[in-house]
Amino acid sequence: MAECYFGKLQQLYTEVRASYNKLNKLQSALDRKVSDIYHDLERREFSVEEGHEIARTLKETLQYRRVVKDELGLLVPVYNMLKEQTGRVDEQYSRAVRRSYAIRENLNVTMGIDEVFAAMDVE
Repeated sequence: MAECYFGKLQQLYTEVRASYNKLNKLQSALDRKVSDIYHDLERREFSVEEGHEIARTLKETLQYRRVVKDELGLLVPVYNMLKEQTGRVDEQYSRAVRRSYAIRENLNVTMGIDEVFAAMDVE
């Protein structure tokens, strides 16, 4: 039972970290695109139609960036909590597993929690 929850916690951290990294990379790519558009504006002369197209592209890119930044802002608290606590939980769980193994060995206990639940009609 505990092993299952521990595995789920590890998987959650892996998924959240992957999403965090993906959003960070996407935000950086959008930052570079905005910068490129600004530099393009500074370097050249353009017609009204070209200016309109540049403005439309800039607005769209800034909107994409805002959505990514907003999602990242929502994810950061979860990511930070998992990042800070996962190492601590790893250590505590490893200690508990070692203690459990030692106790089971010393007391010659071979059954698991599922067997106890089944024997006692616990669902």
